[in-house]
Amino acid sequence: MFRFAAGLFALVTLSVGLASGQAPLLLQHPTLSATQIAFVYAGDLWTVPRGGGAAQRLTAGIGAVSRPAFSLDGSEIAFTGDYNGNSDVYIIPASGGGHMMFALLG
Repeated sequence: MFRFAAGLFALVTLSVGLASGQAPLLLQHPTLSATQIAFVYAGDLWTVPRGGGAAQRLTAGIGAVSRPAFSLDGSEIAFTGDYNGNSDVYIIPASGGGHMMFALLG
């Protein structure tokens, strides 16, 4: 009986989420460095220490972020940003705090 109730609850929750017309906000594209985990959540780039702790949002604004990747030394994160209907590769410091983003044109 418990399995049936749990399954019914999951279906109702899923149907309510899909009925809202918005995609569920899920953690996507996780990637690791020696000290951090970077991931995409709600279209923005986030990092969290590998040992646990509070997540820090590195990007914000109109557009979508995907496919983050740490540099070899872990000091920077490259990602694909889709802003104004155009996808480009950007680099941002992994420590955050700076508003410096570089588009790699090619």
